[in-house]
Amino acid sequence: MLTPSVREVTIDPGPAFEFEPGQWVSIKIPDAAGRDLARSYSIASAPRSDGTFDLAVTLVEHGPGSGYLHGVAVGTSLAISRAQGFFTMDDFSRPAILVATGTGVCPFRSMVQALASVHQRLPHPVSLLLGVRSEQDLLYADEFAAYERSLPGFRFLPCLSRPTDPWSGLRGYVQAHVPDLVRQHEAACDVYVCGLSRMVTDLRGMLKNQLGLSKDSIHTERYD
Repeated sequence: MLTPSVREVTIDPGPAFEFEPGQWVSIKIPDAAGRDLARSYSIASAPRSDGTFDLAVTLVEHGPGSGYLHGVAVGTSLAISRAQGFFTMDDFSRPAILVATGTGVCPFRSMVQALASVHQRLPHPVSLLLGVRSEQDLLYADEFAAYERSLPGFRFLPCLSRPTDPWSGLRGYVQAHVPDLVRQHEAACDVYVCGLSRMVTDLRGMLKNQLGLSKDSIHTERYD
């Protein structure tokens, strides 16, 4: 368990399985009637030589997919798709701002791990802004904090909408803190956004209409 409601599951499809950081897989989940339901999850780790990868699954009330994966036993065989999706960091030629809420941080963990595996110092700044409700909901916070210490150029900015005191970090919704980050780079940056549809839609409109970013500089992925 990563948080009270999020379980990490490691999948072992064998060393031939390949993916790019930021992609997702679809998993067949058996329901109560014996039918297979397809549920998609972003991969939460960088590629490994043995092919294994991590998923972070939020338990949804009455959700057949998350309920099954929260209870699935080690060694269970699952049917999965090949890796899919275009939410990848294809070009890293300028600063990047990564904005996530909840398990929307999963593709960014994959990207940051991949960057850390090839860079001792990032060629351009990368800021990860992660929004959750409270301290107990922060995902991979210790790992991201360790990267901030060991990987020059990387910055981790946790943001809580309902923090308990004392909390010295950012407060409120992530949308409120994005303009300052964009202005620090004079809008010469790429912004990657992953989260619930409403947040993604609001932030994309802000980036384009208020902050002047071009369509090519805004990359989004929704998970609802």
